[in-house]
Amino acid sequence: MVETTAIKQVITESADTIVLMVSIGKRSHLSNFTYPGLAAWASLHGYSCMLVKKQMAGEDRAPHFNKLIVHRLVPGFKRYIIVDDDLMLKGGSPPIEGFDETKIGLCKDPVQSNTQAAHVKWTANTGFIIAYQKSLHLLEEAYLNGSYPYNCWDNSDQGIWGSHDQAALNNVVFKKNLVHQLDWRWNYQIVVDYYVNRGKGWHKWTQSRVYRIGFYISLLIPFSQNKRLLNQSYGLHMTMGLYPKFFRRLYK
Repeated sequence: MVETTAIKQVITESADTIVLMVSIGKRSHLSNFTYPGLAAWASLHGYSCMLVKKQMAGEDRAPHFNKLIVHRLVPGFKRYIIVDDDLMLKGGSPPIEGFDETKIGLCKDPVQSNTQAAHVKWTANTGFIIAYQKSLHLLEEAYLNGSYPYNCWDNSDQGIWGSHDQAALNNVVFKKNLVHQLDWRWNYQIVVDYYVNRGKGWHKWTQSRVYRIGFYISLLIPFSQNKRLLNQSYGLHMTMGLYPKFFRRLYK
């Protein structure tokens, strides 16, 4: 049963920024490891922080769409940082730098070769979203539009990589040219980056247990490239590598 309340909230009276981790359904196996670090980082910089379990999206929307309207729970903040529950933040990471408040802040997805829609100049990942009060209407528009009608395999040449909220939000912000590219370190998908950009591809990753084990061993080697990139990042997005207990021990 999905919880219907927002839990674990720390509202700082003077804060103009709130950090919202959206975690719908039975996801404590992730949020128990990811939320404490997020809350520690938020506290360090005087941000309010909340773990949200409230289902807000309609039944005709995938749970991912909750991220696009979660700001409705806590109106009045100047800036909203919206985070997936499989993304770990280092507690000592720096504060978020400001940017054009009319834009949505997003990081590049590791997969850049699949999007075909000409207006999407680079594919953004929606695991870490920054929106100002002035740009919330873009999230609302993407929510209202619902699922993007094309995909990367339908021969339409209009596909956008990423399902649900990702394709929907990319479509809106790039059509309006209102996207700000964030530093990659805020949303580093270490596993996907490895097998797409520095390894032997998705098929090898999914088919070879030895290949996967080799990657995880490399994270224990102090001077390996994988370890170096992990250490450089601020936010570790565990896409395709949901081992929160393992990563929490490495990522502090």
